[in-house]
Amino acid sequence: MPSRRPHEPEFEVEELTPIRQAIGERTRSSIVEIPQFWLQVLADTETLVATRNKRKNQGGMVPTYNDYFIKAVATIIDNYPAMNAWCEDGQVKLLKPINIGFACATDDGVLLPTIFDADKKSLDEIAENSREMIELARGGRLRASLQMGAGFTISNIGPTVVDAFNAIISPPQTAILAIGAMKKRPMVIDDEIVARISAYLTLTVDHRVLDATQTTPFLNDLVELLSDSDWLEQL
Repeated sequence: MPSRRPHEPEFEVEELTPIRQAIGERTRSSIVEIPQFWLQVLADTETLVATRNKRKNQGGMVPTYNDYFIKAVATIIDNYPAMNAWCEDGQVKLLKPINIGFACATDDGVLLPTIFDADKKSLDEIAENSREMIELARGGRLRASLQMGAGFTISNIGPTVVDAFNAIISPPQTAILAIGAMKKRPMVIDDEIVARISAYLTLTVDHRVLDATQTTPFLNDLVELLSDSDWLEQL
């Protein structure tokens, strides 16, 4: 039994794993060193859900919603080079390849696999890549090289009770997108209040590099793309 101070309740000690220690150090340095601010929008994802359900009924590989978000971000981020960038050593490095990282929960903590050249991959290729890396991550076999090189990261909480959350930037990146639970919510469509499947998208950005005038258009483009039936159907 570990020694304890007088009047301190009994306790057991559980050592932090190396992964949890690394996560703690990385997030601590991000919060301390990066001036971060947040923008949030409620995205209508009714069309996205319908399109994915259609693919599911057709059989074959069914991309996750996260795969769709990766593809959408990869499609528009080239128009916002400072969001596909690293800020370090007093410089902003605008990255040429579009590599998108995504948060993957494991028993030991959250890892950040990378989809390399995501803009050049089809939705099915992104889905295949992400599934492979999730399997490697949860099996403790994800190489460090597969967690490097991303210029932007997506953190999707999935089907939970959490409507929205703020993600912490993964240094030296300049932005991260947090996706809350997709569920039916009241929305105004054509001046009428209707129940629509939607998701809160929260963008965290590095204020040294970006401000609202640059990032608001990004969110606007992303929301429009996710509700574009023509674009979704041709993926």
